[in-house]
Amino acid sequence: MPIDRKLDPIKRERMRHAERKLKEAQRQLVRTERSISYWSRIVADLKYERTRAIQPPLWSEEESRK
Repeated sequence: MPIDRKLDPIKRERMRHAERKLKEAQRQLVRTERSISYWSRIVADLKYERTRAIQPPLWSEEESRK
């Protein structure tokens, strides 16, 4: 079976391209996960603040003065 010398450089180039794309996708995934984590904390903080802002007092002012 004859070996096509032109095929090897083409395969190597495709492999380099695929590896480059894989690394780029992995970097994007890491950035996206970091962003999701960051914005999840922001949303949780804002929900907590909103809950605290509308929570009624646990006891009346009269009881707290005693």
